[in-house]
Amino acid sequence: MPDSSVAITAGTGTAIDTITAPNGDHRQIVIVGDRGGYRGRAATFRTPGRAGTAGQNIFSIHNATGSSVVVDVHKITVDFVCTVVKAVTILPPVVRLHKVTVLPTNGTAGTKVAKDTGDAATSASVTVLQDASADGTSSASTLTATLPAGTFVTQEFAARLITAVGFEAGDRIEFLDGSPVTLRPLEGIVVRLDYVLATQNPITDMWLVTCLWEEYLP
Repeated sequence: MPDSSVAITAGTGTAIDTITAPNGDHRQIVIVGDRGGYRGRAATFRTPGRAGTAGQNIFSIHNATGSSVVVDVHKITVDFVCTVVKAVTILPPVVRLHKVTVLPTNGTAGTKVAKDTGDAATSASVTVLQDASADGTSSASTLTATLPAGTFVTQEFAARLITAVGFEAGDRIEFLDGSPVTLRPLEGIVVRLDYVLATQNPITDMWLVTCLWEEYLP
């Protein structure tokens, strides 16, 4: 529900919930809750790799300039599967989270799913994009983002299939779990695959991204 307030008359000893310690002291009971805003989730389609040399942006979440809300991104997960082996001499892409200040463009709009339909409505200022228009179909125009140098929030190497009977561990990467990143107006996060060889991320590689966030009034 949206934020609300409770009137307290000063000096009258307004009651609060407590428990009594063995020494007779009262200890206040605090119930931890959210900020009363929108709590959202978004998941991408199964996104094919793009066999180029300049990397690939596969997901973004952005809080527009002039936005009335602040966004806490609580968790981003990246999952991966492939059907074509990579030589052991070929590095997998580095999966990186970039913090950006320019609104990403192109790609395909993602669908925001409320954690609780009783929450406040999501802000139109918060947008999510992906680089697939359907499962296994790349967006007609690749997701584009301006990435300031060195703005990595966190990163990890992707998994890779080295042989038909051997898989390098690292599947289902979890970022930001328990350590949210705050997006103020004109800030966003882009999930990017960094690589320089077409063989590092062929179209037979498939990616999934899921994002959990919260919007609230500052």
